[in-house]
Amino acid sequence: MTTLKPRSKKTPEKRREIGLVELPEETLLTITVNGRSLCRLSCSPFGQLELVLGWLFGQDLIGATGDVASLCFQGDQAIVRLRPGPFLRRRRSRRAGGPGADQVTACSGGDVRAGLFDERHSVRRAYEFTLEQAVSLMEHLPAQAPMFRRHGGIHCSMLADMKALRILVSREDIGRSNSVDKVIGWGLEEKVDFLRCALLTTGRISAEMALKCLHAGIPTLISQTTLTTKALEIVRRSGLTLVGHVLKPRPIFLNF
Repeated sequence: MTTLKPRSKKTPEKRREIGLVELPEETLLTITVNGRSLCRLSCSPFGQLELVLGWLFGQDLIGATGDVASLCFQGDQAIVRLRPGPFLRRRRSRRAGGPGADQVTACSGGDVRAGLFDERHSVRRAYEFTLEQAVSLMEHLPAQAPMFRRHGGIHCSMLADMKALRILVSREDIGRSNSVDKVIGWGLEEKVDFLRCALLTTGRISAEMALKCLHAGIPTLISQTTLTTKALEIVRRSGLTLVGHVLKPRPIFLNF
């Protein structure tokens, strides 16, 4: 008779975590408008009021902060009630159009409203600036990005008054589009004249980013990095001034 020795239980290997430092915080925020959930954003947990206002504006749900009757936060939800008016009627008209009526930002992994990239936007720049001035403004960015200095892994966007050549505001977020929505949301609250502004960002310029600027009437977009092919199409037909790779030896100039 063969006797089997019981196998000794192996102690589970303790997996080590090396080099883990403070990380950027991420949260999910659901935006509900007049009882309808329209979007779930992956975002940073700060500056969410400006984020929601900028997102509503970018989705053409509001034209000004006065179109919002109420906006409150409950847990991971932003609950918005819009005042009756043309923007609300426009939204109802889109809902009646069937699938694809609800737009969610592409950077959040959602759907993009059908025909969005075919809409004809145009803008004209009423001020002049030089590459040196654009570089000087972008060089302000490290001082405007405390969260990036703290742990990295975060985007920053700034709104600059190009006639006064000064930074008006800067906002950070884990999402590049979110950081743009935040500065636009701030501009709406402060009733900024976007036509005299430029938007400066650390992020890649996608079609969505270009459209956010155009919708706000911001005539210049300046980035530390490049743009996508779809963004190039929009820039060429809209007149939006774009400067890419602004801090590199060979920057990109479009409509300059």
